[in-house]
Amino acid sequence: MTTSKPELAQRISSRLAEVGSEGLDAPVSGGDIGAKEGRLAIMVGGSKSGFDRVKDVLLCMGNPAKGGKVELVGGPGSGQHTKMANQILIATNLLGVVEGT
Repeated sequence: MTTSKPELAQRISSRLAEVGSEGLDAPVSGGDIGAKEGRLAIMVGGSKSGFDRVKDVLLCMGNPAKGGKVELVGGPGSGQHTKMANQILIATNLLGVVEGT
């Protein structure tokens, strides 16, 4: 559930597949408060079958009833790509606010 390079998530997933297992990359957004309140946005990369097996656990941390969200966004590494896009959007918005004041 860390934020890392998409290529790392893909390599880990490939190595796990070699031994008959699966891995998911699932970076989060929402910060410390979102984590404490169970309302993180969790961007999951990996297989649908792997996602389905852990979805209930992830929903404890990204509970939609509390404002959280858990989404399978594609194959291995896709969670990291989605988090990267999220961070770019946040930085762009912040830059706009700073320039506007």
